[in-house]
Amino acid sequence: MKYPSTITILHTNDLHSELDNWPAVTALLKERRRHALKEGHDVLLFDIGDHSDRVHPMTEALLGKGNIELLNAMAYDAVAIGNNEGITFSKNELNHLYDDAAFPVILTNLIDPSTKRSPEWTIPSKVITLENGIKIGVTSATVPFKQFYTPLGWEINDPIEALDKEASQLKGQCDYLICLSHLGLNQDYKLIDQVPEFDLILGSHTHHVLEQGEHYKGTWINQSGRSGQYIGEVTLTANGEGSLEISNIGSIPVDVTKRDSETENLLSRLNQRATCLLNEPVTMLDQPLEVDWYQDSTLPRLLADGLRTWCNTDLAMVNAGTLLNGLKPGLVTRGMLHEICPHPINPVVVTITGEELFSTMQKAETADMIHFRLRGFGFRGTVLGKMMYSSAVTFIQEENPIDPRHVMINNETIDFNRQYTVATLDMFTLGKLYPAIRDAGQTDILMPEFLRDILSWTLSKVNLTFGESG
Repeated sequence: MKYPSTITILHTNDLHSELDNWPAVTALLKERRRHALKEGHDVLLFDIGDHSDRVHPMTEALLGKGNIELLNAMAYDAVAIGNNEGITFSKNELNHLYDDAAFPVILTNLIDPSTKRSPEWTIPSKVITLENGIKIGVTSATVPFKQFYTPLGWEINDPIEALDKEASQLKGQCDYLICLSHLGLNQDYKLIDQVPEFDLILGSHTHHVLEQGEHYKGTWINQSGRSGQYIGEVTLTANGEGSLEISNIGSIPVDVTKRDSETENLLSRLNQRATCLLNEPVTMLDQPLEVDWYQDSTLPRLLADGLRTWCNTDLAMVNAGTLLNGLKPGLVTRGMLHEICPHPINPVVVTITGEELFSTMQKAETADMIHFRLRGFGFRGTVLGKMMYSSAVTFIQEENPIDPRHVMINNETIDFNRQYTVATLDMFTLGKLYPAIRDAGQTDILMPEFLRDILSWTLSKVNLTFGESG
């Protein structure tokens, strides 16, 4: 380091395409940047991933490239990728997501098996040299969801091992070492335990709001929530010995009433482009396809049948709450399907015994599960809703609890000792909702298709002429 300096680091994380908030986020970022520059500070700006989320129609239609335009407009110095960038786009889409990025994408732990190298659109680290000679080293890693990256054609490596290797090479080249971590707070603690070289971790993924940062074993961590409700700010000041120390760290609430007009205008143009693309027709309906979260209804049943056919399984099961609304008679467009099924959820095929299947059915029929308000795992709905089965499954009589003697699969009573292939939702392979599905001996997540892609395919293939409505 040549000269004393003060550095302001601004950062964002986990916007999840809550784009209504983005003009307020950029207004605050611009305000804090102007203030820091006026005070004579150097200013750096980073995003720590999950800026994109295909729940938003603009992100869906433009395949994330609109999000890149929004980041470009703010002159980010570097970004990390989150799981929403990494596993909700096909390999080809991800390979071209950052074609027009005006910033480096820093990532250490993603490998293309076809080349045995990191993808060309990434760099493992960057040393940013400020005007006064101070060198800031930056590296990054993302959460290693192998069960999703592998079927997409990627190899995802252990992030801490990858960061350890990169930090060892960087430490002698820079005055201050930063990790952009899309790993989550608990993993950030583990990272510090194993890689003490980092001076600062800018975190994400678990949506924690660290109002004044957190100091753990000599390393500072900052993370700033979700959905553009906060931005992060860190101030580094040179001490008497010439090394950098944190003099201010924390998260600043975003005032949604203060909005940046340039961002709003850009966002409006992007939304107009998206609307044109989402007007693509899928099918025509003569009669409505209804959705009821709490009892049998037409569209969830149709989706379950389509899922079974597409996956070629013994049966399929889909909770009604994945469909946020039904479809009216008339033209059905791609945008309408995204509106009623916005989740980044993929189909999955699991092989389980009849006994495990029945225990899953029993749990699914309970009021607790039907009314369960799920958050996370890709679910963007309100409640799970009633479990709907493909027409291969019939119940001889309505009863609660259900009796295995009255459960028929392909016209045969369910066999507790038989292995069944079940098409369902990838979110059930995570967490504690349905242990039999989560712990299935064979699990195949089918990617890159989302549930709405299966719905679109089903609607375009099935004869949906119901005759004249009365």
